Amino acid sequence: MTLQSAISRFLSYLLTERNLAPRTVEAYGYDLRRWRSYLEHATEPEEEPIGPWRVDKVSDWDIKDYLAYLQEERNYKPATLSRVISSIRVFFDWLAEGGVISGNPARRLHNPKRGKMLPVYLTQAEARKILAIPDRATDEGVRDYAMLTLLLMTGIRLSEIVGLDISDIEFEGGVIRVLGKGRKERLVPINGGASGAVRSWLEIRPASEAPSLFLSKKGDRVSRRTIQHVVRKTVKAAGLDPRVSPHKLRHTFATSLYAEEVDLRDIQELLGHSDISSTSIYTHTNVEKVRAAVDKLSL
Repeated sequence: MTLQSAISRFLSYLLTERNLAPRTVEAYGYDLRRWRSYLEHATEPEEEPIGPWRVDKVSDWDIKDYLAYLQEERNYKPATLSRVISSIRVFFDWLAEGGVISGNPARRLHNPKRGKMLPVYLTQAEARKILAIPDRATDEGVRDYAMLTLLLMTGIRLSEIVGLDISDIEFEGGVIRVLGKGRKERLVPINGGASGAVRSWLEIRPASEAPSLFLSKKGDRVSRRTIQHVVRKTVKAAGLDPRVSPHKLRHTFATSLYAEEVDLRDIQELLGHSDISSTSIYTHTNVEKVRAAVDKLSL
């Protein structure tokens, strides 16, 4: 059963069998449909959808990654996160009780404590542990190292690294061209460590008609799920908190810049946050200050 079909049946069940108020059912539907959209549209609505999901293919990571996204990218507060968690948990309880799924990926979800948010970044030592894991004697290891290095040293979003093309890397200028939310383009400084990792990957990158920087094993553009898997398996191998997601690597970058005394507003614009009004790239950003801070990062 597809996720879309299951959600529709669940909402009908709440309305007709549980006799919940229409507004309550609408609230469940809002939370569940937004989560489905996140899964099927690779985070950003502007991107090509990656296809319908089946309920029996959903893992606990697919839920936790979404919750991390809401917390770290959408700034959801504990109370709002608790509501979303409740909606997802009740939905999967219904699927499990009805025998639609054999396991319940939401069974271990816990509401966040009010006033306390989960850690959203890694220490420099933890980041170095992550980068020490990929086996750079293998092609896959070189690719994974380059992806992880870019996430940690540029702060780009998961959907943005998926969308990177080879032509977006400007080695001489020391920047990468990123297409962010609302298809807004921005330039992000890339330091020597990240630049070297990308160069090493390009030296062994298989020939492909795809313009994408990173390729899947099939030779096409790497998917969001593949990068998530790379992060998860690397974090596990490094012995770190399994809740670490690509979003937390993004926040590790931002935290490192803040520690280097880069102005918070500059960091927000560098990350492409929507709440910063900007009519052109780097209008309000001290480019040299940011570049100097990025160059200091060493993992």
